[in-house]
This record gives sequence, structure tokens and C-alpha cells, in this order.
Amino acid sequence: MKNSPPPAFSAKQPINNVLYAQAGGVTAVINASAAAVIETVFANPNQFGTMYGAFNGIKGILEERLIDLSSLETEPLTAIKYQPGAIFKACRFDLDPLEHNPAQYERMLEIFKTYRIGTFFYNGGNGSMVTAQKVGDYCRQHNHPVNCIGVAKTIDNDLAISHCSPGFGSAAKYLASSFLEATLDTLSMHDTSTRFFVMETMGRNTGWLTLSAGLIKDVMPDVPLILLPAERPFNQTSFLNKVKQLIQQKGYCVCAVSEGLRNPQGDYLSIANIEHTHERDYTQLGGAGYTIAKLVSNTFNVKSHYAIPDYLQRSASHLVSKTDWQMAYDAGVAAVEAAKKGLHGVLPIVTITSAQPFAWQFKTIPLHEVANLEKTVPDEFISSDGMNLTEQALNYLRPLIQGERPVPFKNGLPDIPVIEFQEVSKKLPVFRAIK
Repeated sequence: MKNSPPPAFSAKQPINNVLYAQAGGVTAVINASAAAVIETVFANPNQFGTMYGAFNGIKGILEERLIDLSSLETEPLTAIKYQPGAIFKACRFDLDPLEHNPAQYERMLEIFKTYRIGTFFYNGGNGSMVTAQKVGDYCRQHNHPVNCIGVAKTIDNDLAISHCSPGFGSAAKYLASSFLEATLDTLSMHDTSTRFFVMETMGRNTGWLTLSAGLIKDVMPDVPLILLPAERPFNQTSFLNKVKQLIQQKGYCVCAVSEGLRNPQGDYLSIANIEHTHERDYTQLGGAGYTIAKLVSNTFNVKSHYAIPDYLQRSASHLVSKTDWQMAYDAGVAAVEAAKKGLHGVLPIVTITSAQPFAWQFKTIPLHEVANLEKTVPDEFISSDGMNLTEQALNYLRPLIQGERPVPFKNGLPDIPVIEFQEVSKKLPVFRAIK
């Protein structure tokens, strides 16, 4: 047929092996996507050959840190579905521009040819989609027919075009639950102790996680709450006036703040560290919560406390959203379905098919449409004073945190032991991927 896609692999020498890797910050449900990819590939043995995983994302691929998943049994696959972190060890590593480091691309091509990789799944956020696109473009330009497909994830919910990002719902559920508990603690103590509590959430340029703390209004409608999302510059005078007003009215005030909060001049309120590499600098954020707590304490002479959930918000597998877990699993299935159609350079994203009951499906879009883009919180989700969320935001957030998927417990702790994988024996010369 004229419009049919060309065959993905050569019939004479099949290039039909599969490679899966994880990249960027983890989520509590990223391994649900991993399990879905593995199970769906295994269910299609006539189309796919040997399946490999890679330790440490693209860095591990360059260094030939591969795992043969062909003999993976049902028991570890089941365990993977409950496992926090990245089961194959994710990475903070980007390919350099081709003109700066052609050796990286030549090595990548050599790996793909040696292991006859015909399908590459990269599980990550918008930045990782850039890497997936680079890999696919280079291999195809050098006569190796690999299909590169993204598998969506990120707790920041900043994946453009998609209704939401798999991984966000579980982080939102954990943060809202923890913030509710801390608020009830503060309520019980404010007469004689803490008057101000602040929780710092992840989110470099987006305030989705910060807004998720506002879900406690479904339990405490009149809670004295301030939310400081990254999308709004921090107005110190307005903030302090609001804190004063709420403490006078309720006796205490609780607050959630994005780690990426900036002042009106565009500078971060707090920077934890700057990591220098040969290509770029990476700014590690952290400390906005402490800065806000100190400001309130010094201004009003009240006892303040702050909390930084940090890794806890992205790894709390004991409190995942059942909706989010299913969405993450579906993302993996959708990626393999795209591969079965011979698609290349695409990412399956979430589209909503029904609001009541909440339902979704995945559709594929070109990687280049989402790569390096960020979905920020829309104006209509943030109150006019920039320090709270609207009912529209609550309506968006509520469906994403629904349901629980409890982990099994053993001896009083989650039964999530470390799963060990054996790397394959290397076939190629040693290569060091330098950050």
C-alpha cells in the first residue's frame, strides 16, 4: 500500500532486539512502566527478539552496561511493579552536541549494531526525549534502522501537551497526605508552639506539586493556607501581610512553596549547589522552605517549622495513586504498541476521554513536539493574589490521586528488597562516558 510505513527490520538479518532504559529523576511508579514494556514485549515474540535493559540510562548504554532480560521470571516482574526508585538505575546525563563529541554518537551506533537493537524505549521527561530523538536520528542517518520511542514520566507534571505526566499523581497524593497530617499537627500545637509551617516541594520552573498541597482544602475547607508556586514571583510584602492576616484570624498558617520560587528580579530564593560540567552548569535547588520559615519567624517572632520532602515525594511507593500507577503502566503498553506499528520518534501522551468517570487513553505525538518544552501551571489554576489555587485546579488534581495500591509488608516494613540483575559480558572495548 502506498501509505504503509516501510518495514522496520531487514528480513535477511533481523535487527529486532529491544533496549529499555530509564532517565532523569525517578517517580514512585516508573517501574510500573518498566514492567509494562517488558511484559508487552514478551507477549509479542514474533515481532521482538532479545530484550535488554540498560543500567544508568544513556550513560550505561555508552558504557555497555546491559542486562539480558530474556529469562526474567514472573516473580521479579511482580516485585518490580512495587519497587520505588529506578529498577535499572536512572541517570542525570545528556548526550553532548554531535559537533562537540562525535565519539559518543559513534559509540552509541556501535552498541546498537553489536546488539542488533531495532527498538529503543527511553523512559523519561521532556529532556530525555531530546536524547531519544538524537539517538534515533543519528542511527538512521548511518543506516541502522532503529525505532526510538519515549515512555513518559515526571513528578513535576511539566510534560508539554499531555494532560498530565505519569508519576505526578502519586507525588501529589503523597504531598497532600503529608501536608494534611502536618497541618493537623500544627493546628494542635499553635496555641503554645508552632504558628507557621512550610513545606518545600520539587519544581524548578513549575508549581504543580506546590498546588497539590492545596488538596487538603477538601478535608479542611477553611485551612489558613498559602501556596507559592514557581510561576509567580515572590512578593515579600504581600506574603507577610497574608501571613499576618491568617495568624490573626486562625492562630496559625501553613504554606507550600516551590523550590524554584524566584524574587521579582528573577533570582532563585535559594540555591543548594551548582555542578559544573564540560558542557553546562546544573543548578541544584533547595532551601526555599527554610528561607520562608526564617523570614516569618524573624518578622513576627513566632515559632516556625519547615519540611523538605525531597526524594520522599518521588519515591513513596507505599502511598501511590492507583490511578497514576495504572496510567504509568498504560504508558509502557502504549510505547510497545507504537513500536509494533513501526513508529519512530514518537511519545505516547495522556488524553482524557471522559471526565465522569475519569478515563484516558494514549496518543502518539512526535518527540520533537515535546522535547525540552515545559508545561507550566495555567493562570486560571492560581488565585488572583498568586498565593492559592482555584476550584479549577482542584478539579484537575482530584482525579489524579484517586485509589490506593498498597505494597506488601514483611516484618513491619514494605516488602521491597533490592532486585539484582547480572550485566552481560562486554563485547566491545571499554568506553568512559564523561559528564
